[in-house]
Amino acid sequence: MNRKYRLLIVDDEQANLQKLQRAFVSRYDIYPALSGAEALKIMENTPVDAIITDQKMPDMTGIELLEISQKIYPDLVRIILTGFTEVEDLIAAINTGKVHKYITKPWEPEALLLAIQDALEKMELMRENERLANELQLANDKLRTENIILRQEVEKQVFPKNIIYGSPEMENILHLLRRVTATETTVLIQGETGTGKELVARFIHSESNRRDHIFIPVNCGAIPKDLVESEFFGHAKGAFTGAGQEKKGYFEMAHGGTIFLDEIGEAPPELQVKLLRVIQESEIMPVGFHQPKKVDVRIIASTNRDLKAEVAADRFRQDLFFRINVFSVTIPPLRERKKDILPLAEYFIRQFALKLNRKPGQWNDETRQLLLAYSWPGNVRELQNEIERMVLLSEEGGIIGPDLLSDHICQRSRAAMAPDGDLKYAIRELEDKMIQKTLARFDQNKSRTARALGISRQSLIDKMRRMEIKN
Repeated sequence: MNRKYRLLIVDDEQANLQKLQRAFVSRYDIYPALSGAEALKIMENTPVDAIITDQKMPDMTGIELLEISQKIYPDLVRIILTGFTEVEDLIAAINTGKVHKYITKPWEPEALLLAIQDALEKMELMRENERLANELQLANDKLRTENIILRQEVEKQVFPKNIIYGSPEMENILHLLRRVTATETTVLIQGETGTGKELVARFIHSESNRRDHIFIPVNCGAIPKDLVESEFFGHAKGAFTGAGQEKKGYFEMAHGGTIFLDEIGEAPPELQVKLLRVIQESEIMPVGFHQPKKVDVRIIASTNRDLKAEVAADRFRQDLFFRINVFSVTIPPLRERKKDILPLAEYFIRQFALKLNRKPGQWNDETRQLLLAYSWPGNVRELQNEIERMVLLSEEGGIIGPDLLSDHICQRSRAAMAPDGDLKYAIRELEDKMIQKTLARFDQNKSRTARALGISRQSLIDKMRRMEIKN
């Protein structure tokens, strides 16, 4: 033991109190009290490590005193001395943690010394374990934040510093966004999967006053429902089974910066209620806490769903929709901004050539025309994957010809480019577009899409497989 512990001894008989004092005075700092009320006054002004009290006292029993002391000092060593056989009361007190140990009278000084020493050593070990656990949690929180920051540094090498575009549609969108980047306005970014919604969110953050602070992207539909509250808002120690230490959630980690709520349309109802509070009050309520915490966070949300339809179907809260829809932009699909295709393709070819440490190849005219003629149902993400494949298959610094394009892209592009038209491919192209639009309208629900198109569900699945749309 590296320091003198403070012992509070309580007995309503002066002779017994003096006897206790003599037993401990050489080893501990002693604070004597002749009643429970006197003991509580001492505890108000002096932090003590252990309390040894008689059980039968007027006005307040030893168990009652220990119950109150537990609220003041939860990890206080609590020992009771009793000469009575109040077994039920003592067992109940021990089971509820109010009493660590009881010792029957008459007690022997050496036995009592050993008992208090053993209890104090256990308490010290628990305190040390808790201290180490807290340090570990702090280290984990720091590591978690550092991992996000490190990931952002890596992503800076992946994501372009400026949005790559060549179309008037994207020019107009960026012009609109620059009006709100310097504000705290919540922004909703809408668009099909793969159109670059996260890239637009990063653009808003990089142009804002929060650019030097953290940007945290979170997919609202990717976190298990039973962990959503804890992951987003954090939790207190002991809030639930497995919550060994206090943990910060995404919102607290993003304090001072920006949080990007990707696919907010997939947020479960419980999360939607909590998000509404964050937006309205700028505060969070971690699981197990009784007082809210203030957070300073810019919120950007995205969705590939029709949120108005989700509200009408009672799957998305109307009040939350109004809160996130303060400023909304819709990113058109790549098929509606053809002038972005070649600038993006050029950017990707340079990036993948750099990644493979090789000289980038060059398109020929036919390849460019085929890229432009294709509808890119997977949008920018599909284009990116296709360019990576072509770079891998091409000779270093050579011509990237149409033979390196995927077969389905070549076939559909040539059909679209045919001067007199190719009825077979034209019908298939129209069919594919109808399937894509109907799937999007019914939120990828195959049964409803099949009914709307007037085909069987299995036929739709077969066509989706041909179109390389994942089931």
